[in-house]
Amino acid sequence: MQKDFWKTVELYPTISGANKQEFAYPDRTDGFMPFGMEYANSTNNVDLCERFCYRDKYRSDHRQHPFADHQFYRHIVDFESGISAIAERVLENIMQKFSIAEPLETRSSSYLQFCAYNKEYRKDDREYLQDRHEDGHLITFVKATRDGLVIFPNGEQQRVTLADDEIIVFTGSLLTEMSDNRIPYMDHAVLNPAVQVERSSLVYFVIPELKRKYTSFIERRHLDLEKIANENHESFGNIPFTVTAEA
Repeated sequence: MQKDFWKTVELYPTISGANKQEFAYPDRTDGFMPFGMEYANSTNNVDLCERFCYRDKYRSDHRQHPFADHQFYRHIVDFESGISAIAERVLENIMQKFSIAEPLETRSSSYLQFCAYNKEYRKDDREYLQDRHEDGHLITFVKATRDGLVIFPNGEQQRVTLADDEIIVFTGSLLTEMSDNRIPYMDHAVLNPAVQVERSSLVYFVIPELKRKYTSFIERRHLDLEKIANENHESFGNIPFTVTAEA
């Protein structure tokens, strides 16, 4: 996975503009996404990065496109395979803590996102390249090329420093809902650097299968996670998940 991460960073600049236009499916949060489409739901400031999204559920569709042969795409696929397995184990441990035997199915609903914070997108009047927010999912994994990520435990901004072989995982509000508020979600942001520098990251958003019924871990409340997840996703400027599933 470490090799796959750095290869995606190395190969992203080799992708042509034509590829970015042709391999784009924003209606299902897949492929290259339009710059400025996604924004912080707390401020409406657009995220100052390019985005490429990969969803394993559409891999068979991808094979029909020449971009599926690009080395960048292949390393994305390999990274997703590894991180999805890690996510599964993390969730298994969480479920065990709450004595929940039934596993959470997530891979078909989850997606990997490559973010390219190119120097030309930086704005002097912005404190953050990506404003403070929480992702609205179960958990989120983030691996970046350089510092800049900050989290807000107890509302206080704290810089995140990771070693080359480390990755950070955040909790999201879907997990807060499922755990009856026992597991709080984590706000985070990406700082705007004082000088123009390139920054890239891979982000894995873990989302439960939305076409089934759920109850909370402790109080056994009925939860409409489909509605909550769709509203969360749409609040960032994206198309709701289940609209894409039915398209």
